[in-house]
Amino acid sequence: MKTIIKSSLALLVILASLALVVTGCATFAQTGSIEKAYEKYEAQDYEDTLELIIRAEHIKETNPETKAELTYLKAQTYEKMGQIDKATTLYEYLKEQHADSQYGYLANKKLGRL
Repeated sequence: MKTIIKSSLALLVILASLALVVTGCATFAQTGSIEKAYEKYEAQDYEDTLELIIRAEHIKETNPETKAELTYLKAQTYEKMGQIDKATTLYEYLKEQHADSQYGYLANKKLGRL
């Protein structure tokens, strides 16, 4: 009986450790995609910027601040691509849904200039 309990505890510890590793890897991958998206944006490679943003959005569920950051970068990218309607829609979303964040503030300022 003690062997079964020890084995069960060992398995539980292994599974918990794996869960932490997977979560950490997802966070690392998401952060990497975001950093690369900014690099591509600065290099004016807007198609790759959008691809990396989408990848970052789908790696794991994002917290509200990261979602706002990615949405703002996506709006800026669409704006640079001349897709003003898409950019405006995203800026309006940020203004309404993330009004208390820096991205909501920045989006509101952008809307005043578009």
